[in-house]
Amino acid sequence: MTNKQKIKSWGLAALLATPVFITSCSEEKETLNAPVVNWNLPADTVLAVNDLLDFAPEVVSEDPATTYQWTINGSAVSTEKDYQFQATESGSYVISFVTTGAGQQVEKKIEIQVRKQYGGFYVINEGWFGHHVASFNYVKNTMPLFADYDAFVAQIPTNVTPGATGVCGALRGKDFYLLTKGEPFLNKMDAATWNQTAVLNGGNTGDFGEASAISFLSDDAAILTGSKGAFKLDTRTLNITDTITTKRTTDVQVDGNYIYMIENDSLSIYNAKNLALVKKNIVEANTGFAVAGNSVWAANTTALVKIEGETVTSVDLPESYTVAFDAYTYHPTSLKASKDGSELFFVKNDGWTNKVAVAYDIADNTVRKFADAPKDFSFYGAGIQVDPKTGNVYLIYTEDGWGTHYMNNRIVVMSPEGEVKETINYSGEYWFPSSLVFE
Repeated sequence: MTNKQKIKSWGLAALLATPVFITSCSEEKETLNAPVVNWNLPADTVLAVNDLLDFAPEVVSEDPATTYQWTINGSAVSTEKDYQFQATESGSYVISFVTTGAGQQVEKKIEIQVRKQYGGFYVINEGWFGHHVASFNYVKNTMPLFADYDAFVAQIPTNVTPGATGVCGALRGKDFYLLTKGEPFLNKMDAATWNQTAVLNGGNTGDFGEASAISFLSDDAAILTGSKGAFKLDTRTLNITDTITTKRTTDVQVDGNYIYMIENDSLSIYNAKNLALVKKNIVEANTGFAVAGNSVWAANTTALVKIEGETVTSVDLPESYTVAFDAYTYHPTSLKASKDGSELFFVKNDGWTNKVAVAYDIADNTVRKFADAPKDFSFYGAGIQVDPKTGNVYLIYTEDGWGTHYMNNRIVVMSPEGEVKETINYSGEYWFPSSLVFE
């Protein structure tokens, strides 16, 4: 090898061993990803007027210049990341949160329904017969909204026209229903504003009699019962569209393909799709209904009636317990199922004044005392109600005696195990509380 060849060879080796840096006139721009927004939407999208709802979305963004924009029904309200919502008027509110970063936008939306009241429960009042008609109250955080009947009249919309003697109520979607024995038998209100949207008068039925109960077939149809029959109701207009029976009918329960009704103190079953009679006068039953799991239950004073589809079984109550019901005039049933469907609650029949609530274990066929009425108080109206959300049991009492004693009422809230959680003072008016409606 010549010296020239050695030099060339070493030069090539040195070149290969030396790092090579290649540059250009412009640097490559870093690519940023769009922001990631983690927003745990509220499970409950209904609020009361003036309630507060805090939004604190988690935003992961590589762009330090990321911006935020909150809008309500299309109007900008804030550019902060967190936002606190409060509505002073009832209605529907679409809340939008837009995050802009890395030249891209990410949007999250939620619709909030705001009602005059929310987060509590309704009390349906019979009212002071001969002095004022039926009414309703709203209890939230143990405080009734209306102190007396005059306050109720002053604060509800002027187009609400309840009939005499309130029986029960119902919430279905955005609608609130008030059922009364006297005409108008049914008031339909917007749950957000309490403005009346429809009424059922006697002219729609020909001869309806006193109203008793309501159960929904769908959002557009329901079964309405009364002292002169059971009828199919168009819930959009509150017009009667069909007559199912002209027998005195009290309690009713739509469950799957069947309609269960108590006609002249006996159980009858109808087809929920075509209203055809399936079975009539199956067994004695004078109060109902409670839905526990796959079974529907009624009672005939000394026995419980278990209904599964078209199969009906009578179950004798142990220890000679009897289920209270009003044999003289209709009151909503005290027979209610626990949230988990393992027990039935009812008021024990002790004659004129009923003072004991019991729990019946369905699997074991045993009865335990659930609660004693406070001293000098007795159960009134439905007596027992169960909140389907919490499973808490609500006991309705009025003071023993006559006259002004009926102005003293209590609603006691208990856990399913029998622990007293709250005692609500519902006194100061002849409310005659009949039943509760939970949201």
